[in-house]
Amino acid sequence: MALLNRVQELKLQLPSEHHSISQYVDHALHSIDSFVEQHRQFIAAQALYGEKINGTEERLFRDTISEIKAQLVATLEKTVEDLSHKGDKHWKNHYQDGVE
Repeated sequence: MALLNRVQELKLQLPSEHHSISQYVDHALHSIDSFVEQHRQFIAAQALYGEKINGTEERLFRDTISEIKAQLVATLEKTVEDLSHKGDKHWKNHYQDGVE
């Protein structure tokens, strides 16, 4: 939930014409959460049928998902910074191809 709160904070920093960027990240995070829930249900079903679940693989899966979600929010943060410094000749953009 902390990531979703951060997305909402960043949305408030964006000009209104760019709110769709934060909405995309919000939708992507919800989609990832849905995928994780489907994975959890699949693993639970496998465990019920007697399959041995590899804890190391599950931990790696969860760590990877967490990193992906953090990277999505970090990318949004960089985009917000670039948009807020638009026109500042001393600012070095994170994305050289622009954010428009």
